[in-house]
Amino acid sequence: MNVGQRGLMDIILDPGYRTNKFIYLSYSKEKKEDSRLATTAIMKARFDNGKLTNQEDIFIAQPYATTRHHYGSRMQFDKNGYLYFSVGERGNERQNPQQIKGNDLGKIHRIKSDGTVPDDNPFVKLTGANATIYSYGHRNPQGLSMEPGTGKIWVNEHGPRGGDEINIIEPGKNYGWPDITYGINYNGRPMAPDTKTAKPGMEQPFHQWTPSIGTSGMIFVTGEKYKGWKGNILSGSLRFKYLNRTIVEDNKVVKEEILFKNIGRVRDVRMGSDGYIYIAVETPGIIYRLTPVK
Repeated sequence: MNVGQRGLMDIILDPGYRTNKFIYLSYSKEKKEDSRLATTAIMKARFDNGKLTNQEDIFIAQPYATTRHHYGSRMQFDKNGYLYFSVGERGNERQNPQQIKGNDLGKIHRIKSDGTVPDDNPFVKLTGANATIYSYGHRNPQGLSMEPGTGKIWVNEHGPRGGDEINIIEPGKNYGWPDITYGINYNGRPMAPDTKTAKPGMEQPFHQWTPSIGTSGMIFVTGEKYKGWKGNILSGSLRFKYLNRTIVEDNKVVKEEILFKNIGRVRDVRMGSDGYIYIAVETPGIIYRLTPVK
């Protein structure tokens, strides 16, 4: 059901789609016993000749919640064929993100394409923890991408008022939400009396935006069509309605550029199999292809 931020949220192809026809969909799944409760689920299905068959939920985040926002839901395969995906903290920042045992919310997860767990996931041997968890302390990651060459997984995620972040995901690491953040609450106050911008054992963001841009969607530019952009990061801005280009050199951000200002709320950005960049804009719902100027 499309209520609040509920609905269909992401779709990606299996790395072997041309032969196996498998796709993956992330969506908000209602609880059968109580439609007020919903969670983030990952469905695997076959899409062939215009038909969707063999639907199977290979992951259902626990616990379900009554809130209608912060589902996370972005997905990305790595070079080994493992599927990474984000699950938002559902607005319960004081409990979910920092809780490893019995709580999948506010986390990045990693599974095999059949839903089983890789043996080297960081919490496989921790009693009571969901072995799919790869990192924790996240708020609401809305962009997820693999860095070409290194194979590292990067995310961008929403802060509150300020403190939107880019993070490089490492196994078992704590990315701090809500104990550390560069943002403040929507009422103008700190998130909590003990909230700081840094604490021991918690990762600093690779980059942060204050004020928040409302980041959504994230890719590394690949191929040869966009001269001078190769390796740059593109992120959508929901709040300010533009595409953000982030230039990284020597492991730090050296420059940013605002592209297509006021184009609309950029919900996603993707590299197409044809080598072109595509951006999806909300209301009225348009997909643009970016054609380089010769």
